[in-house]
Amino acid sequence: MRRLKAIALAAVPAAFLGVMASAPSASAWSPGNCPVGQFCVWPEFWYGDTDMPPSLTTDTEWSGSAPGHIFYNNTSRDMTMTYAIAADEGQGRTYTTCVNAVSGSYFTMPMSVTSVTYREDDGSPCY
Repeated sequence: MRRLKAIALAAVPAAFLGVMASAPSASAWSPGNCPVGQFCVWPEFWYGDTDMPPSLTTDTEWSGSAPGHIFYNNTSRDMTMTYAIAADEGQGRTYTTCVNAVSGSYFTMPMSVTSVTYREDDGSPCY
């Protein structure tokens, strides 16, 4: 019984880490071929400059579904991005994150970006 309890308690952090692994990384990223004034999402992982076309390029608020591995906010405003794990095909939980102006990052697994909106400044930091 004691061993089962230890195994069950060990599974909780492992499940939590699985969800956290899908969250965007806080590291900086290159704008690639994302024009100034645009928010871009790319469907595949790459490092450095690329000529891969983005799956999403927008200079306004947007909603829909765009495959994403990398994102870059090349605008002058912080944006709120909503996304879901691609394998869930839109049926799973959605997540939101704030993306600072002129910065970007990547997902550790394929995602579907479902909306990009201008961030409402509530005084909390945007990471």
